[in-house]
Amino acid sequence: MSKNVIQMEIPIFIFSIIIGLFGANQILNAASMSQNIPGFLPAVKILTYVSGVALLLAAVSFIIDRMARLAGYLLALLLLIIVFSVDVPGIIHAHSLAAKSLFTTNALKDTAIAMAAIIIGNLSKH
Repeated sequence: MSKNVIQMEIPIFIFSIIIGLFGANQILNAASMSQNIPGFLPAVKILTYVSGVALLLAAVSFIIDRMARLAGYLLALLLLIIVFSVDVPGIIHAHSLAAKSLFTTNALKDTAIAMAAIIIGNLSKH
């Protein structure tokens, strides 16, 4: 069996920092970020803050490797909810090819990040 060239802690740490930055961005820019939440959901600004805090908590959980499996699964769930409540409707209702392309890219990115969160959760020692 070969050794990993890059130790798993390094990409997990970088992933966590990026997820934490996404969370901080959600919180610091809640007014503009809440405009992306579908109107049929209640209290969109509160949901924006809650998702930002969830991202920050997942990042911390991954870094300290405490409850990381749960955090990974919950982060994946949050991201897949975003895919199906924001990205897919955006693709369907886009009025331009550029907007459709942006929503498609975001759906693919969010899905990939969700799968990475599951992998990180499964790698957790605790």
